[in-house]
Amino acid sequence: MTLNRLNLLWIMNLFLFVNSQADENCDHQLNAFATASSNFTACAIANSKPITLCEDCVETYIQVVESYQNMSLSYGGKKCIDNYVDLDRLQIVRTIYENCFDLWNRAKCNDCFKFENSNLTPKISNKTLQFDQYYVDLVKCINGTQTNSSKEICQKCLQNYMYLNSFYVSISNENDKIGVCMDIVDIMNTTRRYWSTKCCKYRRHEEYVFIGSAVGILTLTGVFYLMTLYLGEKEKPLILQQNRLAESLNHLNRDSDDISDEEE
Repeated sequence: MTLNRLNLLWIMNLFLFVNSQADENCDHQLNAFATASSNFTACAIANSKPITLCEDCVETYIQVVESYQNMSLSYGGKKCIDNYVDLDRLQIVRTIYENCFDLWNRAKCNDCFKFENSNLTPKISNKTLQFDQYYVDLVKCINGTQTNSSKEICQKCLQNYMYLNSFYVSISNENDKIGVCMDIVDIMNTTRRYWSTKCCKYRRHEEYVFIGSAVGILTLTGVFYLMTLYLGEKEKPLILQQNRLAESLNHLNRDSDDISDEEE
């Protein structure tokens, strides 16, 4: 009887020890998730303007995903996630994770990185690297212009801008609100605003010259036509003189009189 009691106490202590270890592991995983989600939130806020959320916060986002997945692993026959999900109405852990997940996916950040075995990695995708190279080339061209003249920048760097813009259009679905990774979208929007402010005025000036020239040519053509129409000598139509008809009638009358005299 004493031996049975000792065995029972040993089993109970082992069970309590295992549970305590499981609870300790769960507390560790919960703290890891809390730290990761807090770091990601702080990183997202710090990189909200200009938007570099994807590139600068990918490491912390991966930690959020991994720490949440770790909570779903079994420790001592129980899953830590069961202690924090579906047991209360607030669903704090799940809500925080879904908020991080939703922010990351609304920004289409996955487009900026490579996946390995269906898992997100911090390795930059090829199209992101190509876009970054076009952007760096444009910035180098702008900064390398010695006079810093807007006109010179626009003329010298036009080709670099066209390369960047064309590549962006090729990788982006512009029918969507966010056609590609948000970091790229923000860079392109900023570049387009810069180029529009800096360079489009010269293009508009050239367009105005072309339009003015076209209007001037059309106006001169119209004036020339009107002058030709109203000031040119008009050709007078030929009208038969009525005296010719009278002469013909007189001639007939004379012939008739001559015939009458001969008969008499």
